[in-house]
Amino acid sequence: MISFIIIGRNEGWKFTKCLQSVFETIEYNKLKDAEVIYVDSKSTDDSLKRAKAYKQVKVFLITGECNAAIARNIGAKESKGGILYFIDGDMEIEKDFLSHAIINNQLKYDCITGHLDDYLYDINDNFLGVKKRTYKDEIPKVEQKLNTNGGIFLIKKQIWDELGGMRTKYRRSQDIDLSLRIIEKKYKTIRLPSLITKHHTVEYSNDKRMWKNLKQLHSFYPAMIFRDHLLNTVVWSRVLRSNYTTVLFLILIISLLINNNWLILFPAILYFLFFVAKVAKNTIDASISKNKILYFFERIVFQFSHDLLFWFGFFFFHPKSKKLNYTLID
Repeated sequence: MISFIIIGRNEGWKFTKCLQSVFETIEYNKLKDAEVIYVDSKSTDDSLKRAKAYKQVKVFLITGECNAAIARNIGAKESKGGILYFIDGDMEIEKDFLSHAIINNQLKYDCITGHLDDYLYDINDNFLGVKKRTYKDEIPKVEQKLNTNGGIFLIKKQIWDELGGMRTKYRRSQDIDLSLRIIEKKYKTIRLPSLITKHHTVEYSNDKRMWKNLKQLHSFYPAMIFRDHLLNTVVWSRVLRSNYTTVLFLILIISLLINNNWLILFPAILYFLFFVAKVAKNTIDASISKNKILYFFERIVFQFSHDLLFWFGFFFFHPKSKKLNYTLID
């Protein structure tokens, strides 16, 4: 059996597209043994009503603390399938992907995902365009072994259970933590050369989204990943690639503590150059309608705050695991 596990909060019309795509997938692949589970993180819109419009959907409402790890763990706990297909509520899955992922009713690899297209919107749901998330021009024709993965994937239930699911202390980056633990157990995550989903989401460079992420201290969670997997070279590579200004910021702070003018000068220049270059690139790449000069200065504040919060989270942020409190919605 395949268990389609959808998690969401206030996804509205995107959630309906998600549900439609799941049932189209079941019909297209002629799945006789499948279940659909939806775990809602206290939506205040009509998400529960949209879910209950499909009588086949088992709906669970989180009554305690919410995050994606909690929601996915609830879905897995209530599932009956040997294959778990995790989907975010703003994702419209491709119906033919399963034919590449499952052979003779068995998952082809331990953990499987595919390529993603981001369908980008502004804060008012006005469509901005499509961005290829995991590839440049055309989908690669070869399978790719992944070190980290996102929120849409298929995994064997026995492996999920062996790993203990996702760590609920992670309000963000729980999917990356899971991917790293999959590797540590010598299992594999493979990206197949096929599109798995259309991801309907607010544009990542949107200023309101940016400040919301900062306010909710999202910078703490990449720092937790770094701390929890400090001996993993994959994590070091990820930090150096994605958070190079953060690393330079720490070097600068250390040199300031040593209090040697010559030691301070070199990391200060490096940090300034890489910092400005990163902010400029993010500004140029941003699909925004507002004045880009103003946005550039907003990005300066955001990036510096991120660099500072990252190390604060690394040293001082130690959240506890959360309990699974939820109820079945009839």
